[in-house]
Amino acid sequence: MTFGAAVVDRDMPGLARLLLSPPSCRDLTALRAAVAGKTVLITGASFGIGEATARLFAEAGAQVLLIARSEDKLRALAEGIRATGGRAFVYPLDLYRTQDVGPLAEQLQRRHPRIDVVISNAGKSIRRPALESLERRDLERSLAVNFSSPAALLLALLPRMIAQGEGQVINVSTVSVKPPAAPRWATYQGSKAGFDFWLRSVGLEVREKGVAVSSVYLPLVRTRMSAASDLYRFAPALSALEAAQVIAGAVVRPRERIEPWWLRGQVLAAWLFPGFVDRLLGSLEGWEQARERRRAGRS
Repeated sequence: MTFGAAVVDRDMPGLARLLLSPPSCRDLTALRAAVAGKTVLITGASFGIGEATARLFAEAGAQVLLIARSEDKLRALAEGIRATGGRAFVYPLDLYRTQDVGPLAEQLQRRHPRIDVVISNAGKSIRRPALESLERRDLERSLAVNFSSPAALLLALLPRMIAQGEGQVINVSTVSVKPPAAPRWATYQGSKAGFDFWLRSVGLEVREKGVAVSSVYLPLVRTRMSAASDLYRFAPALSALEAAQVIAGAVVRPRERIEPWWLRGQVLAAWLFPGFVDRLLGSLEGWEQARERRRAGRS
């Protein structure tokens, strides 16, 4: 397999990529030393970051357990991995159906005596005014996919990791979980930030029991999820492979937090100048609302 050497998104200048990206690992040999022969579970594996991570880790010699709701896409991915000598297993799961998480966790542990790394990557991104979200059940769906179901899955798998004496959980998060709060992102920011804090708290409880927890805060990544918003069409972004290499870095050099260098500055600015930041974001929201009214008037 040559996925680890694949061409990255050339639309973004190299300097912008350097400034945007958290620390990553592009050395397939180093990744192979860390994961060869191990079992790695990846949620949201059917598209984007999850698919790229599955291919990269399988190329490095890991056995990958693929979880997502798109069974046909998972099976095609698994067949591609197996065709090049990798090992992959398919486990369809719709995280919106929280009640299905427990039975799947039991099935996973029956079939796989050991799970070494869990990459919690699945997520649901919605950019919509909160008052327009009620009938669409945005909050309910986002809490299930971004928080409740990932938490339930980990609670089911952590006892086995503790019993085996080691393991790692990687939360594929976003810089958006950090301040400031942004208009139209209430559901996404709230559900992702909730899981981020929950897992960091759990990490403090399990690290002395041999289980490491890493939170990866990614900037914008060019995927099917980000493509749904015109707002980010021309913004600098990482490719799915580059995001997968950041996740690889979290395994090769485990740390509690993996983030772009500028993220702490963003958080500090939000705390030091809350009034200015809130007014700026409010002005941008006002501009967008005005633009929408003009469009509605022309239609």
